[in-house]
Amino acid sequence: MSDVYTSPNSYNEITGCTPDSNTEALLITRNATIAGNGAQWLSYLNNGGVIITEYNNPEPVYNELYGTSYTNDSAGDCRDMIMPSTIVNASDPFWVATGGITPVPDSEDSCGSDLADIVAGEGGTVIALGERTPEGTTSLAYRSQGLGVLFLTGADWQDSSTASAGAEASSAQLFGHMIAYSSAATSNAIPVLPAWAMVPLLGLIGLGARKHLKK
Repeated sequence: MSDVYTSPNSYNEITGCTPDSNTEALLITRNATIAGNGAQWLSYLNNGGVIITEYNNPEPVYNELYGTSYTNDSAGDCRDMIMPSTIVNASDPFWVATGGITPVPDSEDSCGSDLADIVAGEGGTVIALGERTPEGTTSLAYRSQGLGVLFLTGADWQDSSTASAGAEASSAQLFGHMIAYSSAATSNAIPVLPAWAMVPLLGLIGLGARKHLKK
């Protein structure tokens, strides 16, 4: 799945659902096994991990981690871009740290969960980062947890791209920034799980910034 992100770091992509201290980020794809993993994923986040959801699983992942009961509401155009068409909370440290990434055109947005209910329900704990235009549904948000970060993405990023080269470049740049965001903030590297590698297995992908990916 290295084609969906760009990064100055080189990662080994490993399929698996149990992140460790060598995991740069955990990518939880739509077919991943979620039930029963909440405690270990929460520990991973608290110790500086990065978790990135996909498509229609942000609510199940969030519920597993925090014992909530949010339901899925789908929206958007299925162009497979994790980069939103509208940036929300542009002064947030996350966006400031990106140095400015161009949003994708309205016609090349993703499809997946609308995260507005989680953002509203969690009272400032979950921060919206992006919306789909013109419908205004929330496609990207995050929650800081311990030393780590949970990125909630209602984007179908594991699919083959159907967007323009410019949109692909912006989206890949954002994805790479998300993978490294926690380690940049805490000086610790963390693992990620690759979507394509996980589909036949658990739907989870691990990227090791200590430089390997867990499959």
